[in-house]
Amino acid sequence: MQMLETIRRKIESAKDMHSVVKTMKALAAVNIHAYEKAVSAINYYHQNIEAGLQIVLKENPEILKAPAADDIESIGIIVFGAQRGMAGNFNLPVVNKLDSWMKEKGLKQQSSVTACVVGDRILEPLKDIGISPNYKLDFPNFRYNLDSTIQDVLLIVEKWRFQKRVSHIHLFYNRPTSGSSFKPGHFQLYPLNPDWLRELAAKQWPSRSIPLYTIPADTLFNLVIRQYFYISLYKAFIESMASENASRLIAMRKAEQNIEEQLEELDAQFNKQRQDSITEELLDIVAGFEALTK
Repeated sequence: MQMLETIRRKIESAKDMHSVVKTMKALAAVNIHAYEKAVSAINYYHQNIEAGLQIVLKENPEILKAPAADDIESIGIIVFGAQRGMAGNFNLPVVNKLDSWMKEKGLKQQSSVTACVVGDRILEPLKDIGISPNYKLDFPNFRYNLDSTIQDVLLIVEKWRFQKRVSHIHLFYNRPTSGSSFKPGHFQLYPLNPDWLRELAAKQWPSRSIPLYTIPADTLFNLVIRQYFYISLYKAFIESMASENASRLIAMRKAEQNIEEQLEELDAQFNKQRQDSITEELLDIVAGFEALTK
């Protein structure tokens, strides 16, 4: 009986865990759908920002002749990881991407970079490659509350640029691909890629005439650049959050399968143990009956 009670408790624990996993899987699936719509909307907004840049650059090609940035003095990196647990193998691809990029650039871990991390769960993997972040931020509970967190990141970026003489800023985060998959990505936030700006200026405008604007070109350019920084960070946040939910969905599917297999095994053990117990009791009854009839 003691063995049966032990197996029964294991079955109840497995069923409780199975219920939690199913709930987490359902939430992840719902969140993925919501974040996919957000990513799509952000991409359209990003295209509008690019169109604004294209207008200014076509009308003011002298912007492209601005002095090139000084040699790299120091590098700032912003790394987006998982905020909550049960997200499977989510942080490792980003850390590996960053590690490979640093080795390619000949950077020497902490002495070469100033780091900001978004999400608690990626802190330990970063320490494994020699990165101890100078700043740490948390993801907001809802995507609707992203604005204040992005403002915090922008303040850090401004501090890096003007106080710490950081000349280049890079983002590392997971990007969703098809279905519930994702891959690590790298994006240079600052300075703007001059090759990309030249390609944008040379790109054909989709209509016959370029839209007119009434404010000074430098003012418009600065306004569009601010929006570009903001929307680039917003996109990084949303894509990382979408990827985290995709990773959690994959992890929950695997966990659900493992728990179901474990339940089948425990049920088989329970049935066998119960049958053995019944057989043993019957044998005891038969033996007692035979002893009484002799």
